[in-house]
Order: sequence, then structure tokens, then C-alpha cells
Amino acid sequence: MEFYYRHKYVEKLLSYKDVHYIKVLTGIRRSGKSTILIQYKNKLIAEHGISEEQIIEYNFNNPFFSRYNYLKLYSEIVNRAVKNRINYVFLDEIQDVKSWEKCVIGLFEHKELKFDIYLTGSNSRMLSSELSTLLTGRAKQIKVFPLTFKEFVEASKNTKNIYESFHDYAEIGGLGLIIPDINNIERAKENLLDVLQDTIRKDIENKHHSTKNISIEKTIKYVLNNIGKPISSHKTVQHTNVNSESKINHVSFARYLKWGTDAMILQRVDYIDKKTNSILDTSGKYYAGDIGILNSMTNFKDSTLGAKLENIVLLELLSQGWEVYTLKVYQKNTDNKEIDFVIKNKQVIKYIQVTHTLNNANKHREIDNLLQFKNAYEKICIFLNNESDNENDGVRRVDLIRWLLGDEKI
Repeated sequence: MEFYYRHKYVEKLLSYKDVHYIKVLTGIRRSGKSTILIQYKNKLIAEHGISEEQIIEYNFNNPFFSRYNYLKLYSEIVNRAVKNRINYVFLDEIQDVKSWEKCVIGLFEHKELKFDIYLTGSNSRMLSSELSTLLTGRAKQIKVFPLTFKEFVEASKNTKNIYESFHDYAEIGGLGLIIPDINNIERAKENLLDVLQDTIRKDIENKHHSTKNISIEKTIKYVLNNIGKPISSHKTVQHTNVNSESKINHVSFARYLKWGTDAMILQRVDYIDKKTNSILDTSGKYYAGDIGILNSMTNFKDSTLGAKLENIVLLELLSQGWEVYTLKVYQKNTDNKEIDFVIKNKQVIKYIQVTHTLNNANKHREIDNLLQFKNAYEKICIFLNNESDNENDGVRRVDLIRWLLGDEKI
């Protein structure tokens, strides 16, 4: 089975080849991390003169390795290593091995053998473990996202027009597992349901030894039905417990929310202070880690298209390497104003508003949200359809699909 070639990620790995860092690929389960490692390995062998015996790989999704501990893994790798040459070690879904950090640190600091180490994991907090504490500055995290719309179009290779393809993308998203069925929408939906259940079971319930599967799914489902809205544990619990036999207290709700974010089913966007641009310790907004995951959890019912578009824009921004935040301004005697996204990249800051259709009736609401900020940061309105008269008001209009395809920049 041939999977879409993830050029960006393979090239990123090549840029770190033989550099003394531990390379860590993190991403939601089935986002293509394993495939990227295979593609990278094949490139090393085909184009960089690396022999098969220099490759040492383990995929811990394979039940054969389920009983491995860090000592057995370390001993095997050392025994298999080629002396006087660099050994390329690929440890796929390594977080399932107890005390895996000890094995990796031992290989990284080995005095006689040379190892170039690559890890994958389906948990965003892998680098907050002992590994990052002991090797500060020596681990490079590469965040792997589901297929972008541009990759989706290239992978599908169908004859649909771009708007039909976008409709499909807004339905099934970009998870790597579904690519063999990318032109079979119903089959793809079935696969997505399996992915979601597998992720909840392996990366949340099993990892945290939890038997509260109904409460966990209930929490995640509530959040995904309210994407782009502020989520506060205390207030939200009151809504989720209405007419429910399975009650959740606010402490458990916050815990499940964190677990869902760590497993990257959810993406949290923090609020920042409008004056200092520092993160506020308040409720954040949550989105789905993949648009197909969102639809599968909500049974593919028609949800607010505007919220879906926000989710798609967020994932694209993160894939491009932007830091993403949100901003709300509290005003007396009027509605509070909110900017969908504030994005940062080094010293560059931009304000972004997302809308389905920009027309003469709603453009002042969308544009005024941006114009209320009297600063030098660029203001951008991203739209799917533009039916408004263009005005020289200082807000740049960006066509969503052209931007997703790389034909327009922000």
C-alpha cells in the first residue's frame, strides 16, 4: 500500500541527520509518523549510502514488542549496533515502553558506539518527561500534523474541482490512515471512527489506567460540539451533567480535557493579554486535532461551517509553524469583542479573523473586530466566499482556498 510522501517532514529530518540531537516526532495517532520514518529510512538507504545493517528499528504498535522494558531494548540495540559507523535508531510509539527515557539516554550518551536516534509518540508531553530534564537543548521536537488541504489534494489525484475536494476535506480531514480510501468517503468515515476509539483507548484510558471511558468520551464530545468557544471547567460541568446519569465534577472534567489535549485529539488555544501579549491563565478555546475527528465524534452531522473553517485555519497555521493564540476585549455597555487568532513567529505578530462569507451586511462586524486595535500589527480577514466591496480600510483579505493551496500568503 503506497502512502502519500510527506516531503516537508522527511526534509526536516534530513536537516537534522547526524546532528547530535534526539529527534522526536509527535502527533495525533495515525497522523503518519510511522510512514514518515519509513520514507526517511528509505531515503537514507537509496540516496545517502546508509546500509541496512546500520538501521535499527522497532515499532511498538506490534504486539511482539509489548513485553519489552527499557533494559531489554537497550541491550538489544547495543548488541545490534555496527561499530565505527553511525547507527540509525527508529523507535516508533516509544511511549508505550515503561521508563523508555532511560534507554534513550543510555544510547545518546554511549561512549563507544554512535547512535542517531529518532522517536515517535502520540503524546504532546513526551518532552516534558525526564528526557527533556536530563537533555535540555539536546532534543528536537517535530510536530506532525494530519494532511493539509494542499497535501490532501495532491494525495487524492482525482478529477474533482477544487471546491468539491474542499468539501471532502471538510468531511474526512487529513489523517494519514484514510489516504488509501481518500476517494471513498463512506469508507473513510468508518476508518475515522476506528481511529478515534483507538486513540481514546490507547492514549488516554490505557495510559492513565482509567476506567471512566464514558465520562472521557462525554467530555471530549462536549468540547468538539463547542469548538472555538471558551471552555471553563466549572461552568461547563453544569451543562454536561444536565439529564445525565454519568456525572462529572469540575476536577475530573479538567483532567479529561488535559488528557484529550495531550493525546492531540484536542488543540487548545490560549488567551493572551492585549497589552503585553503574555498568556492569560484563564479558560482557553478548544478545537479538534483533525477535522475528520471532529466530524466522527459528532456523527458527521452538519455543524456550524464557520467553526469548521476556524478549525481548518488553526491546523494550517500550526502546520506552518505559527504560534497561535486568541484575544478577547471586555468592554462596558457593549458586546465583548474577540479576535479569532493572534499568530506569532519570532517578532512577527498578526491578527486574523475567519469567516465563511464576507459580504456588505457582515463585513463591518468582521472587520471592526480587527480595526479596534490601534497598533502596527497586520490585520487579515480569511474568507471562503467574498461578496463584499473591497475597501482600503487597512485589513487584508485572503481567500481561504488559495491560501491553503499556497497560492496566497499571510
